[in-house]
Amino acid sequence: MKYLTSLLVIFGILGRTYGLNCYTCTDNNYDGETAQTCFTTVSGTTASNACTANSGTTVYYCSTKFTVIDGVTTVVVRGCAASTSDEDTHSDAVPTADRCITTLDATGNPTATTICYYHCSTPDNCNTEKTDSLKQCPNDCSSGSSQGSCNYITGVCVCASGWSGTDCTTAVTSTSSGSSRKCVQCNSEIDSGCSTSTTSVDCPGTEAYCSTRTSTIFDGSDAVIRTVTTKACTADFKAVDQCVFNDIHSDSPISDTSVGYSEFNCFSTCDSNDCNTNTADGVINGNEAVLLQCVVCSDTTGSGTCNTDTTRKACPSGSTHCKHTAIYHIFDRVDLSYTADPGYDLVSVVRECATAAVSSGCTETSVESLSFKKVTCTETCQGDGCNVGWPARPECITCSSHLVYDTDDYDQCIENPPMAAACTYPYEAYCVIQESGIQKGSRKSVEGYPRRITRGCFHSDIGTACSTYTPRDTEMESCNRTCTTDGCNVGSGGLMPVVTLLTFFLPSSSLWIAHTTLFLN
Repeated sequence: MKYLTSLLVIFGILGRTYGLNCYTCTDNNYDGETAQTCFTTVSGTTASNACTANSGTTVYYCSTKFTVIDGVTTVVVRGCAASTSDEDTHSDAVPTADRCITTLDATGNPTATTICYYHCSTPDNCNTEKTDSLKQCPNDCSSGSSQGSCNYITGVCVCASGWSGTDCTTAVTSTSSGSSRKCVQCNSEIDSGCSTSTTSVDCPGTEAYCSTRTSTIFDGSDAVIRTVTTKACTADFKAVDQCVFNDIHSDSPISDTSVGYSEFNCFSTCDSNDCNTNTADGVINGNEAVLLQCVVCSDTTGSGTCNTDTTRKACPSGSTHCKHTAIYHIFDRVDLSYTADPGYDLVSVVRECATAAVSSGCTETSVESLSFKKVTCTETCQGDGCNVGWPARPECITCSSHLVYDTDDYDQCIENPPMAAACTYPYEAYCVIQESGIQKGSRKSVEGYPRRITRGCFHSDIGTACSTYTPRDTEMESCNRTCTTDGCNVGSGGLMPVVTLLTFFLPSSSLWIAHTTLFLN
């Protein structure tokens, strides 16, 4: 028994001179593919390697390192670590607790990168920590051929346009949605009855509109040489009925400069079946339907592509209103100073045609237990291209006095401010004025004291009131004014305009200086 005990001690010592076995792998960009086993350490697929034997104060152990970027684990590293060169700089011993280091950037994207280290010394391959929040897809989703990718939050493949199936290998046959547009389709060069034809057939493709076009060629003596009418399907809406003058096309001998041929082209477009039975003559005479034109764009990701879009498109028949909807998240703070901007994230902006009016306004909903709200603002209007700016928010005058002066000299922001324009952000629900350096009762400047005024948009109600102060026996005022209608921040800060306020619709290139201090002295 004595010899057996001695042998066990010897074998134990010899055993400890060999390295511990640890899972060893690295994945620097997890995207849910089944081949990325480092995240799950599947036995038999994740490599197991022996660490270097312990030496002196250096002890080798198994380590797992996770990198979390803004709440998503993206990197995992497994392997052997040395106690004298690991993340713990305070000790040469094997760490007995998990350690994490975060790099913060409160305003950047990403805002936080956190690296966490996990340690173990027994048994072999003990470094099996894994993230439960990320899932693997059952296959690679054909990512190598750009046909799909894995949504590693749900573990389901997301296929690119034109592909479908659980692995994104099934080609999608494109089909036209809805029935084809029916238009009169003819050419008077071949069909002499084209100008009066009313027989329509299905369009050959996905064209949404019908057109009538009449081209007249005349010479330098204004004698009509020929007139050609074409009726067809078209993908673009150009005008209800419009005519333009053009130079003759360049083909010889039609382009004979000695004769001086010119063209008079009239075209009419419409968007319902059988609608191009009219004659295109540039006169809207009851044969054409005058279509409402609205700004039409959709930004469902909050990228900002639709924020300032003013491109108009013809609305479908039956449209009576232009509509715009903006959705955003905003930090639910009540301690904001006048100079602070609220935390804000644009969710979506949609501008479209509508067949009915909706109530103008904004609704707020709290987002679960989080300290921010979801705000949805919507508005309809009547008039071509009227659905611009932010829905249910006023357009405001934006300017600031740039001169420091002590007389009643001319200052544009005071005397001749620019037109009101849409505010920069959808949460700016108020138009404001802040004015200082005015003599109480007279609205005049005081010699020796600068007079300033700032007009702009703001997220909070700064009140409407004045405070008085008396330097050198002169009673002076600083005034704020808040209002909520288009162009209402005209006039002075202390007195409401006597006449009805003007409403300004034209855009202005002036920008209100960000973080302008608005205060009530």
